[in-house]
Amino acid sequence: MIKIGLTGGIASGKSTVLKYLTELGAKCIDADKIGHAVYKKGEPAHSKLIEAFGQSIVAADGEIDRRSLGPIVFADKQNMNTLCSIVWPEMKVLIEKEFQESLSRKEKVVVLEAAVLIEAGFLDIVDRVWVTSIDRKVAISRLSARNGLSEEEAIKRIDSQLTNQEREKYADVVFDTTGDYEITKNKVITEYNKLISN
Repeated sequence: MIKIGLTGGIASGKSTVLKYLTELGAKCIDADKIGHAVYKKGEPAHSKLIEAFGQSIVAADGEIDRRSLGPIVFADKQNMNTLCSIVWPEMKVLIEKEFQESLSRKEKVVVLEAAVLIEAGFLDIVDRVWVTSIDRKVAISRLSARNGLSEEEAIKRIDSQLTNQEREKYADVVFDTTGDYEITKNKVITEYNKLISN
């Protein structure tokens, strides 16, 4: 089984590349969904988060209220680091569990889509790193249009992440999605076929 880590900045075309991979038969694991799962009551991160940030982040049903947690962690870098140090290792545990299940189902290619693949320390659990990259100006206009953000807000979001160059240092394959979708699709097909024919 080959495990691909797919990463890239916001609005860089990860979902598009993922769609093509799914069409080719790859099994996909969405790190965002797993990220949501680790907050759930009964998961180890749940009590650790309450311990770190207090009862104010707990909703009436006992679940973590992400809307209350958001302002706390986005306002303070130290708080954000604390959050990540709790959530990322728990995500890794669940991701590895998913990989094991895929292995037992004899999946050939499994793709972990994770915007934080590099930052969260998930590099050591994948075999290949595929990075989607996009011209900064195009990313800003795509993000503004897609999320209804001002240009200033879009820039702020993009600048809070790793740059294309920082991600590309870890890449086995880079997909520049600035241009035509067909070019991206053809490259995905080529790279996928290379993988499974080895």
